[in-house]
Amino acid sequence: MLCARIYKEAGIINELQWNFLLRGPVSVGMTVPKKPDIATLSDAMWLSVNFLAAKFDSFEGIVLDSVLKICIRIEDFDQVINIHVTNHKSSQIDWNVQLDDFEKLMLLKALKEEKLVSAITSYVKGKLGQAFVERPQITLQKLYQDTSNLIPLMFILSSESDPFEAFQHFASEMGYKDKMQSISLGQEQGLLAEKMISLGTVKGEWVFLQNCHLATSWMHSMEKIIQKLSESPEKVHPDFRLYLSAMPSKAFPISILQNSIKVTNESPKGLRANLKQAFLQLTTDIFEDHPLGPQWRKMVFGMCFFHAVIQERKKFGPLGWNIPYEFNDSDRECTLNTMKMFCVDDKIPWDALEYIIGEITYSGRVTDYLDLRCLKTILRGFFMSSALEDGYLYSESVVYYCPESRNCLTLEKYRSFIDSLPIIEEPQIFGIHENADIAFQVKETQAMMMTLLDIQPRESPGSTEKSSDDIVYEITETILGKLIKTINADECLPSLLQPDRNGRLPSLSTVLLQEVNRYNTLLIKVRASLDNLQKAIKGLVVMSDALEEVFKSCLKNQVPKMWGGIAYPSLKSLGSWIRDLQLRLDFIKVWLMAGPPPSYWLSGFFSPQGFLTGVLQTYARKHSHPVDELKFDFLVLKAVVNQDDIYAAHMANGQFEVPEAYGDIVEPKDGVIVHGLFLDGGRWDNENMVLVDSYPGEMNPPLPAMHILLKSEIEYSGIRYEAPLYKTSIRAGAVSTTGHSTNFIVSVLLPSNQQQRYWILKGTALLTQITD
Repeated sequence: MLCARIYKEAGIINELQWNFLLRGPVSVGMTVPKKPDIATLSDAMWLSVNFLAAKFDSFEGIVLDSVLKICIRIEDFDQVINIHVTNHKSSQIDWNVQLDDFEKLMLLKALKEEKLVSAITSYVKGKLGQAFVERPQITLQKLYQDTSNLIPLMFILSSESDPFEAFQHFASEMGYKDKMQSISLGQEQGLLAEKMISLGTVKGEWVFLQNCHLATSWMHSMEKIIQKLSESPEKVHPDFRLYLSAMPSKAFPISILQNSIKVTNESPKGLRANLKQAFLQLTTDIFEDHPLGPQWRKMVFGMCFFHAVIQERKKFGPLGWNIPYEFNDSDRECTLNTMKMFCVDDKIPWDALEYIIGEITYSGRVTDYLDLRCLKTILRGFFMSSALEDGYLYSESVVYYCPESRNCLTLEKYRSFIDSLPIIEEPQIFGIHENADIAFQVKETQAMMMTLLDIQPRESPGSTEKSSDDIVYEITETILGKLIKTINADECLPSLLQPDRNGRLPSLSTVLLQEVNRYNTLLIKVRASLDNLQKAIKGLVVMSDALEEVFKSCLKNQVPKMWGGIAYPSLKSLGSWIRDLQLRLDFIKVWLMAGPPPSYWLSGFFSPQGFLTGVLQTYARKHSHPVDELKFDFLVLKAVVNQDDIYAAHMANGQFEVPEAYGDIVEPKDGVIVHGLFLDGGRWDNENMVLVDSYPGEMNPPLPAMHILLKSEIEYSGIRYEAPLYKTSIRAGAVSTTGHSTNFIVSVLLPSNQQQRYWILKGTALLTQITD
């Protein structure tokens, strides 16, 4: 922010450039040519390069060159951008010379977003110096020098760290081991804390109040106590020190934050650092003195490695865990105690250990059923008899294994072995594809951009020549021009409303009418809020808090919360969300007026679960079969159906019937055909008709159309992976009574040449829509 502000003031960076870096293309009304058929070139990338070419003279030619090899350098950061992985042809334009350093960041934003954090670091280092990108080395000794008897030291906690143990060591070093009082705050602990502070100010003791965020009702009293200390400094012993710790909380008094020394404390990151910390906490008698001898040491190492793996998987987002769990040191300690209790002689009860560790110790934190499936799969790789054999590998990489018994007999030997492990681990040790690293880096970039967006002043995201009001007004005009007012249910095709002999409306027609009502509710809300926002911009009505939120969201190219609260789950930017909504409305309207399509766009439903229930009921009624005895089966077809092509065909010829957009798909006799799904953590081999590994850099390849059938029993001779289907790439949601996330739709059986374990560890799943 500091670097950008300096260069913006100097006129080196203009507002349009800065806002592209933060928000990407603000393109609600922008039309772009058809994207080349390159799997690794996403829609978002294609839109971005077209936006750059249209808005910035220096990017002339970037649209054609985006599929060629481009080399750029920013200080010590070198990057080859090669979206089309099989291409070896370089661009004729030397983009490293044509673009200045900030424009290179913009190019990375468009085509290589995962490298943006590293590039920004190099950019800042080159402009301001090394000191502005290095993390200062902070010790408690240095922090202590900044405190006084009137200035508290405030530890802002993170979920996996607790500074208290390090604080105790520091207190002992400073000679305050017996002159230090501490209390973990909670209900009715305020009076005890007040007594500690009162005695500490007189005797010159240290007082540590832990977890202040858990005593919100006492925070006002603590604020008054600290204020009184400042008002009467002569009454406070010079050796007195007050230490506080708390998670981030809105209830924490601002005055204490302003007048204290603040420091954050994070747990070590990385597999090696995690293992190193675990083995530093082990003692020789626990590790070396056991009847099992070498087997026990291998078991302990495997247990610590398992704990490190499940902790570090969190960095990969939904590919690691659907819900980020806070496994901590107490889980590892509890597991170690369990192992000691069960392994009292030379026999190892593997089944009992696996059950207690997997079903009780760790699963107590796991709330998602599919995460529990993954946890148990990981555990089996470490807790089995073959894991105690020399030469057993924890992954396909030869780097990660337990050291051989004859070479490592002591705790110190194991610590030395851990020191030899790579600082940055490969994704393979987690069973995850290398693309997961890209997803992790993109997540880091997006987190940085969101932080920057949150602290931006209210100003124009497009040009200094236009005010924010002008920009937002144009955006609202564009959106209102693109959206229909409502879908008229009275235009429904009569055959869709024809009841059966029992007077029941067809199940899928009921689903359709429910979808029409939901979309109409959303349309009414969107149009009303935009109409009112336009009036507020003109000064005709008051700009309420709700309208202000819509205003800011338009500036940030985000979907307003007011709309998201009644809409379907989506992670798209505002421009993409409006485009997606247009496709959805077209899909529902054409179905309503022209009858069932050859293939249903599953992504276009508010409630995909409701649609599948309708499919189930349709089959049950047709064949007089009990619903609770039916199961879904899935057959992936060869045809790839693109809803964008269907929408374009509708717009081009003004007709509902566009068979060419569906290829050779025809409506099946039983079940339905669906399209619009994407794979996460894998791809579909359309030649061999099996699930296979993703290509490098190909994040979410489409799945061809799929026939959903209903059967009493599922029979299949080969291997099939039970792939969960989610609405969005953030798979987390409220956990239902079934143990599944509300984001979860159904498990889809996909043929594979690999066993279930292989895909479970990769976090492979299906999505109805992807993030852009």
